[in-house]
Amino acid sequence: MKDIEPDEMNRRLWLYDRIRQVVRRYGFQLVEPTTIETLKTLEAKSGPAIRNEIYWFKDKGDRSLGLRFDLTVGLTRIVSNRSDLPEPIKYAAIGGNWRYDEPQYGRYRYFTQWDVEIFGSPSPLADAEVISIGAEILRNVGLKDFIIRISNRKLIEAYLNQLGIRQSKKLEQSLRIIDKIRKENRAQLEKELAAIKISKQKISDIFTFVSLNGPPKTCLSKLKTIEIKDEKAKIATTELEVLADALDAFGLTSSCIYDLSIVRGIGYYDGIVFEAFDKAGDVGAIFGGGRYDQLCKVYGKRDLPSTGAAGGIERLMISLEQANLFPTPLPIAKVFVATVKTDLKEHAIKLATQLRENEIAAIVDLKDRNLGKQIDYVNSAKIPYLIVLGQQELQTRLLKIKNMSTRTETESSFDDLVSKIKSLD
Repeated sequence: MKDIEPDEMNRRLWLYDRIRQVVRRYGFQLVEPTTIETLKTLEAKSGPAIRNEIYWFKDKGDRSLGLRFDLTVGLTRIVSNRSDLPEPIKYAAIGGNWRYDEPQYGRYRYFTQWDVEIFGSPSPLADAEVISIGAEILRNVGLKDFIIRISNRKLIEAYLNQLGIRQSKKLEQSLRIIDKIRKENRAQLEKELAAIKISKQKISDIFTFVSLNGPPKTCLSKLKTIEIKDEKAKIATTELEVLADALDAFGLTSSCIYDLSIVRGIGYYDGIVFEAFDKAGDVGAIFGGGRYDQLCKVYGKRDLPSTGAAGGIERLMISLEQANLFPTPLPIAKVFVATVKTDLKEHAIKLATQLRENEIAAIVDLKDRNLGKQIDYVNSAKIPYLIVLGQQELQTRLLKIKNMSTRTETESSFDDLVSKIKSLD
């Protein structure tokens, strides 16, 4: 975990604003689920093994609680107990989460995510919309060169079932291993699959199957040459066909490929899944998500088909920094109102208040420093404009606004000060 200092916080606030712009355009309502959940809620879909990956504890009432590890669980819990909400329900959130992962580049134990969820639509059009939101967020912050890899978890599950991998624990273990295909080398993954008693031939078959990727329509054509008898495979293929047409309507075909190695490591996913990558970056997936049609009924009375997407703020910030896409940081204030003598402080405060009331950031000296020290502070803090207030300025009702970078001055009356400062942008 790390502290967030002013420069980074300013970048984060800019980024949050850009994300909010996009989700509001798509008609999502911003909410935030509670940061603490009962351990039972966090275990409901992922099982007791999730305890090894999260922060959990007993409180003073001897209740087992845990810090949220994502926003999806909390949002799902909220809507699954609200029978009054019209469908589809479209919620979005930006918030912090905790995971007891091994810290590494771009990954912290406390991290922030943006999240969008659609509850109540079984259609792949909903999946296309959350993928489109993710893509538009990247474009809205300046990232243009990205790729979104898409698959359907039903398809890989059907193929594993056909290989005889049917027992739920073994199936989930296999999917978690496949999910690491871009993080670990093949030899290591083969060892892990062999350790759960999958034969060498089946391991080879699995790698051949998950290596299938390409443009959506091309990949779908290749899929037709592979015979999978499980009915889930037919459903998955139809969903991917509908999704391909929707992606084309959203103008996303050139940014998307179908990639059967995408399975997502969290156990509640059960349909279309996806991950997005910055082609120029090296931080892994910058957003991901998918369909989880069975989760709502685990948490409440409503049985709602659902899909969503989420992205890590820290990873996205690394990509933006590498591409030099953050705007030039604003100074701590636009104007510093200095005084020749300390007995003029009240006049300086009134002047700064007038500027602030007109949305101009202004500060005054709070340390009773002489004029020279005040100007030193203005230079070190890189405040762009300086006003020096003395008896002469109070008598003439005229002020000089000094541009600290060009060393030029602009004259203004007290009454015209606000419009004069705004014109200096």
